[in-house]
Amino acid sequence: MTVSPKQARLLCEKTQREIAGILGVHRDTYMKWEKNPDVMPVGKAKEFASIVGRNVDEIFFSIMST
Repeated sequence: MTVSPKQARLLCEKTQREIAGILGVHRDTYMKWEKNPDVMPVGKAKEFASIVGRNVDEIFFSIMST
């Protein structure tokens, strides 16, 4: 099942602030990525997938997924 970054975050019960902290970015930066996931850098997308316990190909990094 493919999920959006927001759905993946909610399923792992983490806040935007928690994810941003783990990724080492400001919360505002993460919020922009969650709203426009197609602009998330590939390295951060892979790291994000690991944080939420999914493979990167299970997360739909497209603006249409939100």
